Amino acid sequence: MQFPTIKRKAKRIPTEQRIPAQPEPICQNGFGTEMPPQKRLVEIYFDQKEIGAQAETFFDHYEKANWRSRKGTPFRNWKLLAAEWIFNYEQEKKLQKRQRDNALYKMAN
Repeated sequence: MQFPTIKRKAKRIPTEQRIPAQPEPICQNGFGTEMPPQKRLVEIYFDQKEIGAQAETFFDHYEKANWRSRKGTPFRNWKLLAAEWIFNYEQEKKLQKRQRDNALYKMAN
């Protein structure tokens, strides 16, 4: 036996009484959300991740893009971008190593 479900009615607010939606302000300080970041902070972050050589490349790339995505929306947290950059860089290095090892293996056989 199924119980009848009671449908809720949506609360309708007249247009005159609606509060317009405010865009969420971008937090500008602390925990890697200061945008754009200081170059020195980016260098320190990349040094901590033991990949300091990529800091300037990362900073210049996003500086040219004005710290915005391809669609034009501003980034909110540069540390997330940096972590993704480092991950992709390490994956690229692994791929190059595998390709180099495969080429050497083929040459040896």
